[in-house]
Amino acid sequence: MTMWIEVTLQAHPSDGGSFGTLADALQRIAAFAGVTPVRTRFATRDVPLDAAGWRLSLETRSGARTLCAVHEKGGPMPGFTRYRTFARPAGEDLKASLTEFAEVDEALREPLAKAHLDVAPESTATLDDGAPEVEREVERIEWRVDAGGADIRVALETAEGGRPMLRFAAPSVNGALDAVFALAGEAIDAAPFFIAPDDAHRSDAEPVHAAKLDLPRTATRREAFVAIASSVAGQWFGNAMAAQAGLGDEHVHQLRVAQRRLKTLLKLFPGDIDDAWNTRIAPDLKWFGDLLADARDWDVFTDSTLPAYAESDDDAERWQSVIAAADAKRRAARDLAREALASKRHARLTLAVVEWLARFASHEDEAPMHFVTYAGKRIRKDYRRIARVPDLVSLEARERHRVRIHAKRLRYALEFFRSVTSRRTRTDTAKLLGALQTVLGEANDAAVAADRLSALPEASDYQRGFARAWGAASARKDAQEGERLLRSMHRPRVKASI
Repeated sequence: MTMWIEVTLQAHPSDGGSFGTLADALQRIAAFAGVTPVRTRFATRDVPLDAAGWRLSLETRSGARTLCAVHEKGGPMPGFTRYRTFARPAGEDLKASLTEFAEVDEALREPLAKAHLDVAPESTATLDDGAPEVEREVERIEWRVDAGGADIRVALETAEGGRPMLRFAAPSVNGALDAVFALAGEAIDAAPFFIAPDDAHRSDAEPVHAAKLDLPRTATRREAFVAIASSVAGQWFGNAMAAQAGLGDEHVHQLRVAQRRLKTLLKLFPGDIDDAWNTRIAPDLKWFGDLLADARDWDVFTDSTLPAYAESDDDAERWQSVIAAADAKRRAARDLAREALASKRHARLTLAVVEWLARFASHEDEAPMHFVTYAGKRIRKDYRRIARVPDLVSLEARERHRVRIHAKRLRYALEFFRSVTSRRTRTDTAKLLGALQTVLGEANDAAVAADRLSALPEASDYQRGFARAWGAASARKDAQEGERLLRSMHRPRVKASI
């Protein structure tokens, strides 16, 4: 059975993103020259299937029905998948057809063994939440392209109410990965496409928070890295997608969190970062991260710090012109972040991240290590970095900021490795780390705010002095509270290695 690889892009909601215009743009790519596109229409609906890594659907074309099963290899990765496909004609009796389908191939027997039990009569078929199952009408344009020696099947498709999707699929043979990603890059250059987020976030405008990870104890260190990185990418790409309807402060915050989680991951697995990452990805990652950091800092300064100054002053009105000036700076920083998200540079960056991760996941470890062993070593090392510091009150502001960074990294590490930590570590220790990060972060925000205020022409000498005094008082108070939190923290516990 042939293993396939597939890259999935999604169209931006722009004036140039109509289905026909997108198809014309693709046709102008050199690899498409002389290739005649094939247009089809069909109806499809998902069939309930309780089997991890499997998807089942029923397609109807010109009255003929086909059952299609897809088995994905490896964990979910936004915009990329490896899979095998199975298909068989379906009769009028869907339950009987499913039973027959399960006997077609040995690989289908277990995942499809009970599929017929979950299928309601088609006239009353419903989803798990009680809503009727939706049959989607799909329009598809397909090209069969020879690119880089690989036979790539390109499909541009759209369903009612959804954005056009672009898929590049090829048999997983030598050179196919290079060719598929190279052609996807050309498509991004030719038309407004970006790497598709996961299915859960493709039409959601709400901010996307970090998903809880439940890594199996038998996973290798490499498998853990891929799963964590895919989760981080899901948060990143999901918020980039959601922000297309309007970049709000929480979108900025969650995008920033995703970048920090990614940075923590790279610190946890330094041996896995190669020259390709450092040369192709790191520079653009810094460009994007710096824009997000600036936008987030202006949000905090404008919405939290300055109003707190005004509330504590005996004349709150004197702060209104400064707040207005800061808000203008905030809007400018937000605009730059919004433009970055819509740019081809960002689209290429996300594609490069997925390509790098897909290559990394395809390699086998010569001497694989169980991730629980690796997690124990990393968590002990990161905990010692904060547990052994002197009294926080005695440290300089710069040194306390380093403690905050290490506390943040340890908290993210505990989130990544939560499936192999003790219950108290997942609750009490993680909670104390979050509180320590917040307390020391408030002191750092006050210091940043004093610098930002001093750079605003609208600020008076009185207000600059007020900010410096606030920062000094905050540093003392927060250092004392941080010291209390740090010394009350229990050492993180990782369950015994396998």
